Amino acid sequence: MSETAVDIHNLVNEILITLEKDNAQQNELSKIKMVLEMHLSEYSIYKNDSTGTAVSNNIDKTAFYIQQFLLSMKLRGCTDSSIINYGGELKNFFLFVDKSIQDISFVDLQNFLAYGKIRKKWKDRTYNAKLIIVRSFFSFLYEEDYISSNPGKKLHETKVEHKIGTTINAYQREEIKCACKNEKEYAICEMLYSTGVRISELCSLNVSDINFQNMSAIVYGKGRKEREVYFNASTKLHIEKYLDTRMDNNPALFVISKKPYARITPNSVRTMLKRIKARDESIANIAITPHVFRRTVGTDMINKGAPLELVAEKLGHTKLDTTRLCYASISRTTVQQASDKYIG
Repeated sequence: MSETAVDIHNLVNEILITLEKDNAQQNELSKIKMVLEMHLSEYSIYKNDSTGTAVSNNIDKTAFYIQQFLLSMKLRGCTDSSIINYGGELKNFFLFVDKSIQDISFVDLQNFLAYGKIRKKWKDRTYNAKLIIVRSFFSFLYEEDYISSNPGKKLHETKVEHKIGTTINAYQREEIKCACKNEKEYAICEMLYSTGVRISELCSLNVSDINFQNMSAIVYGKGRKEREVYFNASTKLHIEKYLDTRMDNNPALFVISKKPYARITPNSVRTMLKRIKARDESIANIAITPHVFRRTVGTDMINKGAPLELVAEKLGHTKLDTTRLCYASISRTTVQQASDKYIG
């Protein structure tokens, strides 16, 4: 009977993977990992190879490595949606490469990205997002000594052309409101514009997050960052009227219209906006998406003289360049007025 030495660090991570599947909380996993490694570090553990359960070094451990990487993301506090996205992208990568991790080279990574850029017609932002996922995965493997060299260290993002996206003016917003059929549609459209929240933030809102007295809400943005946003009186009115029509006990601020009245999803909001657009020919050529509302907020604030820092705070941006390049389409009139004011 032969025995194989078991790496304590890997054993602890395998236990945590099992616990993570049982929806253990991030802080619980961190404590468990610390306690296990502290108590097991003084021991040598062996696995009985005769049982057929030992993992051979010749067997591809791709799934194990992906699990380890996703677990590290969980422990670092990454959101569940980010972890799911990274896992899906890595599986697609390995379906394309079809090699053992130990055999993957820089050329393989280049071929994958070139295929996406040329054959799949990835846009620059999509290309960079997939590159970052692959690069961070191999950096993790190298730092954890799973691989002897990092094939992704020379990967660099491509330059992204920043184009100012479309916005909707005040007249168009009124046209959109006129095409709404119920309080839920009114409330969502008003909330998207007055707060400038991301679609994920809107869908995550609970009734308890709303302060009707101050006309504010607590939202949780990228990286679980909490911030307070404010809405106007019109938004407050339509939310209150919408909540009066609700017959369910779901804590979510917005739910779907049919049983079991589940929390709305980004797709359901986008579908609702498409229905609103289809009702009126006068808005048929207007881009109506959650992000257009968000972009319009930043643009309107800038054009009305709001400092860039305040706009960034409202939109939950950590970098001012993001606000300036992607959201603030400054009008010629605003530039002229600023020139007259500061130059004369």
